[in-house]
Amino acid sequence: METDQIDQLLERYLTLLDEYTQLRELLSKTQAGMYQNIARANFSAERGVRYGPDYYDERMQALRSLKISANDKGVPRYELVKPAKAVTQPVSHEDAGDEGAPDDAGEISSPEKPTADEKANRAKKSNDPLRWFGILAPLPLRQAQTLSVQAIQDVIPRLVSVDAEMMHLEIEVRRARKKRAKVQASMKRLDAEQAQEAEPGSPAPRAEVKST
Repeated sequence: METDQIDQLLERYLTLLDEYTQLRELLSKTQAGMYQNIARANFSAERGVRYGPDYYDERMQALRSLKISANDKGVPRYELVKPAKAVTQPVSHEDAGDEGAPDDAGEISSPEKPTADEKANRAKKSNDPLRWFGILAPLPLRQAQTLSVQAIQDVIPRLVSVDAEMMHLEIEVRRARKKRAKVQASMKRLDAEQAQEAEPGSPAPRAEVKST
């Protein structure tokens, strides 16, 4: 019974190992393609322009969040989810101070209500990092972004989830083997006791009688 359980665990482990190997190869190819496209974009960029972290500023923010859940056995599962869309930014103090300020004629201007188009433009805020490098980003840079999103969103979460399940299976296999070893040891001890009880006792020595 324990042997069948160990075989099932090892079969599942080998299946995950094959998937883990394929994911590692896919991640390696994806990262290589990403860095190659960034190098192509820098090679064809204008003089003095280099695509990299030098363009990062306070606009940088996470576009996806990590969600960690666990199954009934306590094995963690990792996945990326898109956060809720950011609400419209509140009006700054300078804008608030301008509203209701007296104009040149000395009259107090009433705050104008934003039109539907202005509301849509405010709510529709682009979080695409490619906009940091200009409106017309080069094609290799867009390809690098596509590969990086694929690696972050699809490959890496599944890779770490498979790794966590493999670690859990290793613990289960060790426990099953220890349990099987204890059962085998107890069975051997029981067989030895039964064999000892089944052995016939040695005959008692008979006294010799001398005739006269």
